[in-house]
Amino acid sequence: MFDNESVRSSPAGRRAAYGLSCAWLWTTVAAAQAPPIGVGASALPGYFRVPVVAAAARGASVAGGVGYGFTESQSAAPGSHHRVLGRVSAGITPTHWLGFGLGTNLRHDRHPADALGSDRGTVVDSDASVLAGVELPHGIHVGGLLSSHFGRGDDIGRSLAHPAVDLAALAAYLPEELPLSVGLMLGYRVDRTGGLLARADEFREGDRLALEVSDFDALIGGVGASYRLSMTELLAELSGDVLVGDGAPAFQYSPLRASVGARQHLSSSVSLRIDADASLSARRGSAPGEPLYPIEPRFQVAVGMACSLLDWEPAPAPEPERPPEPPPLRRPAPAPSSLVVNVTTRDGHPLSDARVELARDAGETSIPHEYLQRYRLAELPAGEVELRVSAERLEPVTRTIRLLPGAPLVVDVQLEPAAPSGQIRGLIRSFEGKGLAARIRIEPLGKQLATDAAGTFSADVPPGRYDVVIEAPGHGRQTRHIEVADDGVVIINADLRRAP
Repeated sequence: MFDNESVRSSPAGRRAAYGLSCAWLWTTVAAAQAPPIGVGASALPGYFRVPVVAAAARGASVAGGVGYGFTESQSAAPGSHHRVLGRVSAGITPTHWLGFGLGTNLRHDRHPADALGSDRGTVVDSDASVLAGVELPHGIHVGGLLSSHFGRGDDIGRSLAHPAVDLAALAAYLPEELPLSVGLMLGYRVDRTGGLLARADEFREGDRLALEVSDFDALIGGVGASYRLSMTELLAELSGDVLVGDGAPAFQYSPLRASVGARQHLSSSVSLRIDADASLSARRGSAPGEPLYPIEPRFQVAVGMACSLLDWEPAPAPEPERPPEPPPLRRPAPAPSSLVVNVTTRDGHPLSDARVELARDAGETSIPHEYLQRYRLAELPAGEVELRVSAERLEPVTRTIRLLPGAPLVVDVQLEPAAPSGQIRGLIRSFEGKGLAARIRIEPLGKQLATDAAGTFSADVPPGRYDVVIEAPGHGRQTRHIEVADDGVVIINADLRRAP
């Protein structure tokens, strides 16, 4: 209720020494691993107002910051509200699944002038919170939050009898293999802060806005997310406190907000942050005599720093000393081999446009053309390899050869002309124009095939004369006499009549 600052998390992993003095020190600490969720304004794990449980290393942290907030004029009091705010907090995590936080906020508001003139005042809020939860497999965190908020100031005095108490369930997803995380919060707030003002009707509208007390309980919830870019965290969150109870304002007047920000880790122990909040709530003012409910600044921005002071993570046990291993025997590397491939046609015509490759378990290596039929590649490791040679309209050749250390190898390859080929393809339909599931037989090859669902087929055949027999269940048979030329394509489109 009184905490207008963001809730943050403490870092995971080992702490390093402070690092912020000059450029060379920055480059040293930037190499450290950025924690998945950094320490923020509350010195406890989380985003802004959505905490994360079981995400902190054991130890203690402190955080602080200052900011500015602006609220536009309300219905009954013209003029803008300006706010200067500050916060200090401390967090302690005795175990990975348990965290305690304590913080204090100071707000100084300058209210707009009304019939009594301008006004300004200072309010101090305190909050205490406990986070508990567990980390499940696959980066899932679940747990709960219990927190209380107390207020005191020049006009409202001091009281522990009228707190706001939050109880919420928490869940988060922080995968180790991805640089992002998502957190959820859903709970209920029992709010008694409105009882701080024994003479609420005497307060002007500007004072009612600055105090941020409430006569209504609230359903609290939010969803937050972060994305890590090396040592930088980018943060975003949507949250709200939906006021409930008799006479509570409508949903659009409840505190609703969008938050964005960033944390820059100077080391694993020190980070800087900048936050910005924008209120999404409608405004209707809060005149004397009306119920009290919080009206947050339309927007506010804050900067701060967080430091990890203590590290209770146990140091890894030192590894037992091992006797030094003798240096490995160095054997001279085998001398590389070289390969020359002469590629010609059957008639001895040199081929300069052939494709010559060596295939090993590690992949294929292309051998470049050097001169006429000559292809050459040097600095080859010794061993057995597969030589592949191919060219357009010629039959490819594949050979297994052995390269010997330091010895050049010359291989002569003659490519034979490729056998001529042709193709038969077509479409078989009924007289109604629907594709048929037909059987195709090509004689004298004895080759048989079937059409696809649309009635089409294709077959590669040598050049020559053929009888193509077409049959389909429930339809008459057709026979086509065709001649296929070298590299030629014959198209057969047949419509079959239904059998009587």
